[in-house]
Amino acid sequence: MFNQLFNKEFLISLYKRKKLLGFVFITSLLLSSIIAFLLPKQYKSTVTIFPARHFSTSKLLIEQNFGNQEDYMQLGDEDDAEKVIQILNSDILKLKVADALNLWEMWKLKDTTFRIHYLKLKWDDMVTIKRTDLNSIKIEAYNYTANNAAKLANAISGYCDTVRFEMTKRVAQTALNIVSKELDHTVEMMHELEDSLQSLRKIGVLDYKNEVEAYSKSYAKAMEKGNNQGMAAIEKKLDILRSYGGNYLAIEENLKKYRFKYPVLKSKYDEALVNLNQNLPFKFEIEKAIPNEYKARPKRATIILLSVFGSLFFSIVILLIKEKLSKINFND
Repeated sequence: MFNQLFNKEFLISLYKRKKLLGFVFITSLLLSSIIAFLLPKQYKSTVTIFPARHFSTSKLLIEQNFGNQEDYMQLGDEDDAEKVIQILNSDILKLKVADALNLWEMWKLKDTTFRIHYLKLKWDDMVTIKRTDLNSIKIEAYNYTANNAAKLANAISGYCDTVRFEMTKRVAQTALNIVSKELDHTVEMMHELEDSLQSLRKIGVLDYKNEVEAYSKSYAKAMEKGNNQGMAAIEKKLDILRSYGGNYLAIEENLKKYRFKYPVLKSKYDEALVNLNQNLPFKFEIEKAIPNEYKARPKRATIILLSVFGSLFFSIVILLIKEKLSKINFND
């Protein structure tokens, strides 16, 4: 059909309808111009960030890992960049920014049941987040004033760390609760076992292994000397050790286990506490957005040209179809 546009006969037909096409041209020009100049100006601001390596704060700064320590100053890879983009595109970040900047009024969003839906639609039109070839992330924000465009772009970048911190805080809190509970249990058991040992010491069991060895040597010397009184006294001591020695050894062994466990749990507790209360930035910010007073949208000339040529093209296609239909004999 489009080849017919260059048909001499059809061009002559168009020339005969030059008044109609002129009317379409003038009407579309006027209407598109009015619409283009009624559209509000929009300004653009850009924030550029690099992703950071994603590790827990304690792993990077507290945990001892000599010779294999991660560098928290290192830029992130593609996977890290995708994680940042996921957070930047998350609904929770959109809501936080909308509440902080009051986008509900700024963008005149309807306060209805569907206002979050309207926010998402407007957000998709006003915000663009994309990864560059150099693995950086560009946040482009449009708004109706240059200052508000810069505020929007900076807020999106700023709330990225907030959302990530809140997301990981729930996990860190759960981990801290588990470690804290186990640490408290370990301390409680150490106190109970130490109290039990103290009770055994009061009845004469001070150090089972050393005492057995010492009393056995003393008993042998008393036998050599025929010191029956000394032998009887030592036998009383050995009877006490025989009665409570097993308990002493079991309690001492358990106490060693919990004493060995305590510093490990205490280190884990300190790490979990750091992860709960502290967080490294999720990204490196190369440049913050600054107000740019040069209008970014709408491109009024482009809108007018596309509207005029679109209207003319559509009119010509309609005329071509009409001419084709006029040549068809529907009575055959």
